[in-house]
Amino acid sequence: MNGFEVKEKGKLPALPLEALCPNCRKPIQLYTYAQAKTVACAVCSRLSEVQERGLVQIQAIDKEKQEPLIPIGTEGRIKGILYKVVGFLVYKEQNYKYRWREYVLFNPVHGYAFLSEYDGHWTFFRFISDISNGAKRNTASLHYNGSDFKLYNKYRSQVLYAQGEFFWEITKDNSEYIEYVSPPYMLTLSVNKVEQTWMLGEHMEPETVQETFSIAAPMPYKIDVGAVEPFSQNFSLDFVSKIAGIAAALLLLIQVVLTIFHQNKVLLDKTFTVTEEAGRVSLVPVPGPTVEIGSSFLGSTNLQVFLSAPVTNTWFATGISLLNVKTGREYYVELGVEYYHGYEDGEHWTEGDSRTNQILSSIPHGTYQVYLQPSRETMAYGTTLPETFDLKMVQDVPIWSNFWITLLLLAAVPIVQAMRHYSFEKSRWMNSDYSPYASE
Repeated sequence: MNGFEVKEKGKLPALPLEALCPNCRKPIQLYTYAQAKTVACAVCSRLSEVQERGLVQIQAIDKEKQEPLIPIGTEGRIKGILYKVVGFLVYKEQNYKYRWREYVLFNPVHGYAFLSEYDGHWTFFRFISDISNGAKRNTASLHYNGSDFKLYNKYRSQVLYAQGEFFWEITKDNSEYIEYVSPPYMLTLSVNKVEQTWMLGEHMEPETVQETFSIAAPMPYKIDVGAVEPFSQNFSLDFVSKIAGIAAALLLLIQVVLTIFHQNKVLLDKTFTVTEEAGRVSLVPVPGPTVEIGSSFLGSTNLQVFLSAPVTNTWFATGISLLNVKTGREYYVELGVEYYHGYEDGEHWTEGDSRTNQILSSIPHGTYQVYLQPSRETMAYGTTLPETFDLKMVQDVPIWSNFWITLLLLAAVPIVQAMRHYSFEKSRWMNSDYSPYASE
């Protein structure tokens, strides 16, 4: 039976075959119906070969005995196919310390599959035949099923412990394994003197494995980043970048629409003369005009106030009060300008500006009386004090600062995610001899 000679009826055959271990005479249940070539006894850890006359003991297989997290005979459905766990292996990479555990899965219709666990990371493997068998062992990348796979690892393995039945001679397998990754997928090429075989692996979350096989024991703790562990299934860098781009486009559209509807109405544009109080250095308050502030597209409006004064090596400031003649509510802002220049060590320098502006937000519509309280520097040697100043008020102006702040915050999300993605990928490749980050 090759796994394709019977029709699946929603469940696996209920009654396994039974054989006796030639070493300890304990019964061993066989689920693959004569497809097994080697069998490992869970009681005495002896490996036997399946021959016509029965099981023939070969050797001990107990270098690192472990109990499988998923017991032999457990059933679970993966991708709609009901599998039974028929074998368990503890592997070691030759010449290195890396160890991992592998479960052999069997379905009488769909054949064999594998579930591998390394440092708490799980990968489900199936045999595939729709990929070229002509790949060279030094190929650095592959393209398969719309994805680009990068070379991740090359190794030969050694079996340290086993339970159950296996369709190959597990201690005589001298194949070289070549792994290519494109998270959450892995392509594994197995090459020996006789044949080469491809398998496609896919990352499985520990919670999914636990639910699939009804595992009651705690799952192995995840260490570092798995070889094909995806960065984020629900919040990937591409997804975040796309959402941020859409949000930025909508933000720009809203800003443009609001700019079109802004009035940019000039309420005041006038030059005022300053006068010192008699016998004092302070300036006389300047009565301003009455202005009518209307409503905007959003109801209340903003007011941009511009101040300029002919300052040279001195400063000038004025307090500006807006008093609503009906409600008595007052809005106040103080603006100041200063400008200095000179020469030092043969170089000309400047500091400050003779112009400034400020925006008052959410001003209700109504009639406002303007009051001005100017002030300036007392007489200083070598300076000319300003005698006039210009004041301009514009209602309902577009505010771009909010747009740029919001855009910066939107950009920060994919930037932070990109940094996390970079760190995640670098951790993924730290166990690979072919890391693209090796030169960093």
